Amino acid sequence: MSKLLKIGLAIAAFGLIAIGVVFIIPWGNAESEVEKSEVEDPTETVETANDIVLNDMSEIIGAYVSQDNLDKVTSEIMFHITGPQDATGSFKRFTINFNSDSNYTKASISVVIDPLSVYTANKMRDESIKGEGFFESKDFPEIVFNSNQIAIGDTSYVALGTLSMLGVEKEIEVNFTYKGKGESEEGRNIIIFQGGFTLDRTEHGMVATTGIGNNVEVSFYAELVETK
Repeated sequence: MSKLLKIGLAIAAFGLIAIGVVFIIPWGNAESEVEKSEVEDPTETVETANDIVLNDMSEIIGAYVSQDNLDKVTSEIMFHITGPQDATGSFKRFTINFNSDSNYTKASISVVIDPLSVYTANKMRDESIKGEGFFESKDFPEIVFNSNQIAIGDTSYVALGTLSMLGVEKEIEVNFTYKGKGESEEGRNIIIFQGGFTLDRTEHGMVATTGIGNNVEVSFYAELVETK
């Protein structure tokens, strides 16, 4: 067997091994770790155009923020991408702020995410998606969403605002529900939101890559504590 043929076979074998690593070996997926608190349903409700009953947000007055609690997870932001192998991940570090008076349509929501905190239950994949073609975390250390209006959609509330990621700003709509008010283990007032949205990651600065889907389903659960 010629040396050139041996080299060719070696390259082919390496390629098959690489494909096996990507498509055969289980990559792992992040799972929800949040511990949900009990809340009281608001006494007032509103209806959507599709006759869906929502808890009325008018009772929320003041400033609220997500909290870093080392003992348990009270808020989470997760994402799911479909492809040859589906991938589910989360972000470990982020801050959510909510400010409102009785007119919730003018309430402000801001979310700041640290892309270096991405977690998919596979260290090799985590390191890869922090870098070039994906989050490019060194050049873009934050993912930011700022709302400019809150409206009642067909089936939920909708926060309309701007998502800034990898230097690209896009207007998006975030669907969410208000679960109600409660009290944290520390005796502080909390409010709870839950929702999600879908985006095309290539429209927000990421590179289209064979084997990885473009559509990303983002979901969140947020327990926000009243600031003092």
